[in-house]
Amino acid sequence: MAQSGDTGSVMYAGIAIILLIAIGALALFKFNLFNASDWLAAEGDDGGRTTIPRNPSDDNGGVKIIPPDGIEWDPQMPDAARYAVSHDRPLPERLTYTKNTGSYSVDIELRLVPQGWFIMGENDGVRSNMPKRWIWLDDYYISTDEFTNDQFYGFILADGYRNASYWTQEGFEYISSQGGVRGSPYVGWTALDRNRRLWALASPRDALTLEVLEDGLQFGARDVKVLALPDNGGWANYLTYDRGAGTVRLRYREDWTDINGRDLPTYPDHDLAKEGYLLTTGDDGRVDISGLSNNTRYTIIAWADGDTSQPLFGEIRRSKASYLKGPKMPVTGVSWFEADACCRYFEGTLPTEAQWEKAGRGANGQLFPWGNELEMNSPLPNGRMTTLRANLNRLRVEETGSIPDGASPYGVRDLVGNVSEWCRDVYAETPTWSEKNPFNKGGAKERRSERGSSTHDDDTQTAKLHNRRSSDPYTRGVQTRGFRITLDAETALKLTGWK
Repeated sequence: MAQSGDTGSVMYAGIAIILLIAIGALALFKFNLFNASDWLAAEGDDGGRTTIPRNPSDDNGGVKIIPPDGIEWDPQMPDAARYAVSHDRPLPERLTYTKNTGSYSVDIELRLVPQGWFIMGENDGVRSNMPKRWIWLDDYYISTDEFTNDQFYGFILADGYRNASYWTQEGFEYISSQGGVRGSPYVGWTALDRNRRLWALASPRDALTLEVLEDGLQFGARDVKVLALPDNGGWANYLTYDRGAGTVRLRYREDWTDINGRDLPTYPDHDLAKEGYLLTTGDDGRVDISGLSNNTRYTIIAWADGDTSQPLFGEIRRSKASYLKGPKMPVTGVSWFEADACCRYFEGTLPTEAQWEKAGRGANGQLFPWGNELEMNSPLPNGRMTTLRANLNRLRVEETGSIPDGASPYGVRDLVGNVSEWCRDVYAETPTWSEKNPFNKGGAKERRSERGSSTHDDDTQTAKLHNRRSSDPYTRGVQTRGFRITLDAETALKLTGWK
């Protein structure tokens, strides 16, 4: 019986050991599973946290990756030898890039932002602005000023809105669907009729061009007779038209007679060409009507399908906000896709968030281009305040470079105030940053980063150079948002002929 009791004790002890092993294994499994789940969530989408797109600069070539939760801030600048590239001689601090579109010439002044470390972000309690960290950027050039109407017009003249090679696929599909406008609200092509065969091109230098397209909408219609009739012209004494009936009538002595395009140049009593109302398109289907550009409204009548065909009717309305179309005004109202395509045409890119921020803060992480104080101590009407260093809270966009005292350590202007600016990155609230040349990628339709403040802002936080936000890349018509261009050093030197 004693032997039987010993056997029972051993059996119970064995069962207890097996149970303990099973419980321990289960606990270990759950522990590892939870750790694996956390790791997977940090890499992708766990149904509640922000998806973090991988950074293209992470080539696993020794480049450090800064996690979304940040790192402990070390005020000691890292060693430059890790990434620095030597040059035979110093790079020029300033370059002027000239690009010609036919007889139209555009100049872009560029400033060097030299390779090196800089402080990006700030531990200010705003999740998207954190962490404060050291970032390395290679040499690059950035435009001194925001892109202007004059510069954007060069892209338009080069048929930038019709050339798919300048666009992302999503961008070209989107802009092609817009149809009625090819350009900003103040500079660019605008359709004048429902069939989109009559177009007017407004220039920042006060030129006005009319385009007549063939029926297929692919090519300009040459040798088309066109009447351009300003509202305040004297033509109303002897010419009338009926849009609904598609007729045009001229008075001869006391009688009114229906006419067509063939009759216009030869009709007695009235020399419409000499008076500036009768025009003929060239081989490209275009004709300059700048002589009439002081008016704000025109009726256009064009015999696009032959002199004896029924004419097309359109109307030109010049913008009342005429000051926004000046050549030195920042181009505004364009989507991210348009800004991106324009930069591609000029063989550059929109700045990354890191490039934009370093261009303003310099290497030492100052909050504003001129230091750490916004200096909002200059009174404006209605009790508002502004700073003498930036176009903030003034409620009116001004010409680029109007406030030179607000320039950054590299000479870049208007990074605070005037208009906010598109950046190249897909926006993520808490992205994973590479410490070298960070650039956040993502889907073609995702929100894009927007940096800087505008003339409508008076908030200190918004004006800080590390402040991050985003916008829908499809949005057009925002009169307080523009962009600027960056070029890598090699491309900038080549395009400007520096040797």
